[in-house]
Amino acid sequence: MTDPILGTNAGALACSMRGLAGHAHAPANSVRGLLDWFSGSGARAVVLDAVHPEIRPRDLGRSARRDLAAAIRRTEQEWKGIDVFVPTAHLASREHSDRAVAAIVGAIELASELSTLQIGSGAVVTFDMPDEPADGVVREIASAADRLGVSVACLRDGHAGLGRAVDLDALAEAGVDAVGAVASAATAQVRWGGPRVERRIDLLSVIGAMAVRTEPCSAVLDLSKSIEPKRTIGAALAAWAQADPASGMMP
Repeated sequence: MTDPILGTNAGALACSMRGLAGHAHAPANSVRGLLDWFSGSGARAVVLDAVHPEIRPRDLGRSARRDLAAAIRRTEQEWKGIDVFVPTAHLASREHSDRAVAAIVGAIELASELSTLQIGSGAVVTFDMPDEPADGVVREIASAADRLGVSVACLRDGHAGLGRAVDLDALAEAGVDAVGAVASAATAQVRWGGPRVERRIDLLSVIGAMAVRTEPCSAVLDLSKSIEPKRTIGAALAAWAQADPASGMMP
């Protein structure tokens, strides 16, 4: 499988399952169905969703985790991480932060176990964080990631000990050039919602910035806000492959 670093290319665009379990227009809702849909659309990499009813870490025993790895391997996609987008308000609340942190730490533990099953490399656990999280939240998450050797990325910048996930669409809406953020050593992941007429992303510049990095950085297609994910996934994979032919698509 193509390595997304080493200055050769930005790597395959991984499709995330985030938000698709309950999406009214997703072609599939189950984990196996989503894996088959991604693969059939030409995707070469996948990101799991720890909020998906079938992948909640607290409900997955060892056998179920091996079965999940086997399902990914069957579709010949590379596993690139886990999304665990718990409500940011819960991470800011003393009343709810323990449960929210437990969900993120559970995703980190799942990522650590899956990383031993030879289904991918460079996996990242991604989440969001409020500007002012409850006391100890960042420290506990960063400690778990460090202890288990798992890369973590937060959409909110400025939290010491956590990597950053760059949201290309959010930067475009704010009128911020994404290249500097992509090039930052703290960036562990780049996220994109796919092509939109009203919001143009300079993929050539983004992929160029990723290709010359020396630190690991993966690229993720987040379909959770797409009205028509079936159309978006095809357009996004094609646009990414055009901007970075070396990343390719599955035939």
